[in-house]
Amino acid sequence: MPTERVTQAPVQVTPSQKEITLVTQERLGHLAQFTDEHLAYHEAGHAVVHHLQGGTIVRLSIERTDPKEGMQPAEQLTATGSADQLKALRDLVALLVAGEVAATIQGAPESVVKAGGRVDREHAIRRAAETGLDETAAHAMIEAEWPHVRDRLEEPANWKLVDSLAQQLVRQKVLDADQIRATLNP
Repeated sequence: MPTERVTQAPVQVTPSQKEITLVTQERLGHLAQFTDEHLAYHEAGHAVVHHLQGGTIVRLSIERTDPKEGMQPAEQLTATGSADQLKALRDLVALLVAGEVAATIQGAPESVVKAGGRVDREHAIRRAAETGLDETAAHAMIEAEWPHVRDRLEEPANWKLVDSLAQQLVRQKVLDADQIRATLNP
């Protein structure tokens, strides 16, 4: 399986400098099939579900050349090590399918929805495997969570949040924690 990110060794300038991450041509090619609006609704769907689950988002980006394109939560998302591992996995799967669900509600073409959801579904299957679930059970969990996420995002107050975040992302391409917080907590 090809890698999506290329990492170079850190440049020795200061002790606090982080590694440099580049966006690969493969990733750019994948993102090229989506309009800014498609990307914005997809990422806004992830963000709103994470927010509804009590999480905090520190950054959202639909900038194609941004190595941190996507949603960045304040905390590491994990289903392992949790007291209720199955609930944590369901929450994670719900978060991962939320982009696909939001794109569907927004009316993106099916080919765009599937292409956008493919990476997230693969991620959900990998995370399920980390908790000991086999691929069949992981697919079943994805299919079970999808309508729950759709119902939650279709609630008018929640869809208003998705729509507001998506419109902001289309205009600005990158949102920081303060901008996201102001939109999600009007």
